[in-house]
Amino acid sequence: MDEPEYLICLQCETPTYQFEYLNGRLVTVVCNTCGNDDPTDFMTEAEFDQEA
Repeated sequence: MDEPEYLICLQCETPTYQFEYLNGRLVTVVCNTCGNDDPTDFMTEAEFDQEA
């Protein structure tokens, strides 16, 4: 999987650009709006659009 440009926080639906991928897997991420840092609470834009 290619690294996305940004991820969307599922807590506040805000895009974040502060994340790190390692071996194609999300390892760290931080939402600057709400402070969420749980990698399971973030989606790519494509995944978010499929859920909506």
